Amino acid sequence: MKPRLALLLIPAGFVIWASAFTLLYAALSLGCAFGWQNDAIGGVTPLRRTLLAIWLVHLAALAGLLIYCVRLRSDANARTSRFLRQAAIGSAAAAIAATVWTGVVILVATPCL
Repeated sequence: MKPRLALLLIPAGFVIWASAFTLLYAALSLGCAFGWQNDAIGGVTPLRRTLLAIWLVHLAALAGLLIYCVRLRSDANARTSRFLRQAAIGSAAAAIAATVWTGVVILVATPCL
């Protein structure tokens, strides 16, 4: 693995997390402002469906990033390459945990008060 690639992969998970956080916050604000929480279809409001879709798409992207990082080959003799690969894997896993923690409230809390 080239060090340049690893230097891009290490923060990539948290860039995806930041995107999820921003889009969830924006969708929640817009949904509450436009009353998306009022009409339930099949027991689930359009606002909750939108938030779940945003959250799940970002979790899928993070899972793909983690799988990509795990499958990367590092040079057998290069300690730096192995370290960067492990750092990218750890960062992606931490970003998944952060995204789960950020979005799990969608499943249990009332979106708009």
